[in-house]
Amino acid sequence: MQKRTRLRTISAMGGDIIPAKAFSRRQAVFNEKAVQYAKQGVITTPGFLRLESIAPSAAVSSFSFNTLDTSGTKTATERRLKLNDTFTITDISFYLGYGTATSDAPTAAQYSVQKLTTWPNPLITEIGTTQAANLEAVYNGFLSLRIDTTTFLDSIPMRQFYRVGTSQQGVLGGTGGVIVQKDEWPLSMYGKNELLPTIELNGQSNIEFNISLPNATDCSGDSGKFVNMVLVLQGFLNQGAAGVQKRVQRQLRS
Repeated sequence: MQKRTRLRTISAMGGDIIPAKAFSRRQAVFNEKAVQYAKQGVITTPGFLRLESIAPSAAVSSFSFNTLDTSGTKTATERRLKLNDTFTITDISFYLGYGTATSDAPTAAQYSVQKLTTWPNPLITEIGTTQAANLEAVYNGFLSLRIDTTTFLDSIPMRQFYRVGTSQQGVLGGTGGVIVQKDEWPLSMYGKNELLPTIELNGQSNIEFNISLPNATDCSGDSGKFVNMVLVLQGFLNQGAAGVQKRVQRQLRS
């Protein structure tokens, strides 16, 4: 008689579910979150966070990012973490946002049409030659993450996010050719890096993302323009999981 294979199931509030086979890291992470949260009624879905920090017209030695939905003033293009949720990071991207604004204070409309680049191209009007040179300080710095009293990312080199495509905006495309209109963007989320191991952000924690520069530098845009530091975190949003994760952590400590 043929032996029947027993399928592994995940206990969920609405009944057991059968997880998809984990043929990728993302599916494996999703299955892990389902095992951890489904029984508590938490819904895990693919999602992203977008955090921004505008460069002021002054020399600064670091850029900090507000992660929580209730912290500071949220820009029109940011997507932050709600207090009741957690977010599991699988990938991190970094971009330089740029556009037109007065006194480095973009309106919601100006934020909404900002462009993103993966390197400080001096031929981009909003950046310019001088500021492009200054923005190299960002890529010579490092990214860190502190949650409450624990440093989870001590230093990710910002050069890890630096991408220069074969075709660059403003360059003449060969003899008798036309000027290239945009930097090459050959891959989805160009500028993305996988984060190993995954890190889970809790909306009830104090979360501090920070880019440290090697020296205080003016990274603002050219006159009448702005430059924006943009972090995009991809992964899984766990809706309503903040309290559940806190309870699990307390149980592990006891």
